[in-house]
Amino acid sequence: MTKKQSLLQIHDLSLSVNLGWRQKERWQEQTVLLDLDISFAKSPKACESDQLADTVCYDALIKKIHAAIRKKNYCLLEHLCYEIYHIAADHLPSKTKIMIGVRKFPRIEGLKGGARFCYGDHFSSW
Repeated sequence: MTKKQSLLQIHDLSLSVNLGWRQKERWQEQTVLLDLDISFAKSPKACESDQLADTVCYDALIKKIHAAIRKKNYCLLEHLCYEIYHIAADHLPSKTKIMIGVRKFPRIEGLKGGARFCYGDHFSSW
């Protein structure tokens, strides 16, 4: 029997953050979108038990991310992504692989889909 893989994905989570290279940009919160892939080393017990206690509560993880980023100003998208990775890593079981993508929408002529930076342990599903 082959080992099964499991992946929890969170897409387009809207976060309000003080972000920007120029101080003026950081004065007012802006919305960024977070994508988060969580690849488990071992499938959560909840696959069989159907119990929340046997898996990662993504509501709790999201609340933890919101609370942590509200406390800081970020100059760069790269640093914000790095910080969110470490917040998630502290919340998740060891040996879990994490991939973070954060997209912002700067006012740059012709840039329609925003700018996205990714950081983490794997890029296979990206």
